[in-house]
Amino acid sequence: MESCVILCGGKSSRMGQKKENLDFLGESLADFQAKKMQKIFSQVYFSSKKPISNSSHLQTLLDLNAEFAPIFGLESVLKTLKKDIFILSIDTPFLSEESIKKLIASYQKAKKPTFAKNQKIHPLLGIYTYEALAHIQHQIAQKNYRLMDLLGRLNVDFVEIPESQTQNLNTPKEYQNALQGYLNG
Repeated sequence: MESCVILCGGKSSRMGQKKENLDFLGESLADFQAKKMQKIFSQVYFSSKKPISNSSHLQTLLDLNAEFAPIFGLESVLKTLKKDIFILSIDTPFLSEESIKKLIASYQKAKKPTFAKNQKIHPLLGIYTYEALAHIQHQIAQKNYRLMDLLGRLNVDFVEIPESQTQNLNTPKEYQNALQGYLNG
């Protein structure tokens, strides 16, 4: 597994500002995530509606679909890269290197889509195979943008990941609480 894509294509409406620009431990969340992923993957990209400014000078794979849903970013990424990819949403900064390696090991053993799971399933933390593209395109044609429905169409594996590592930063309160927890942790 050589490629990782950090999804940044959401509206960030609940946060009130673009999540990739949030200050996270003295740098933007985009730079924090990029640096962490570059330690693990040889190819790291962003996926977004517009280019992402970052100190790592990572390429942004543009999602040119006018609608906002992660499934469009996944379609664009798989069409562009034409290979299996590790997907990470920009707003999950606590996923550890150890957990990423567990996901990759499970994927390499079974060669099928593999995702983080705890009390819930995390379709934006894991590995999509290139073969998933046909299923994604079928769902888009049906105007069904739900990732859980997509996972139901795929033969997937799940890896148990601690809930603290799958926490999303969706609102200013969640962001502040997460920062405090991280700094006090």
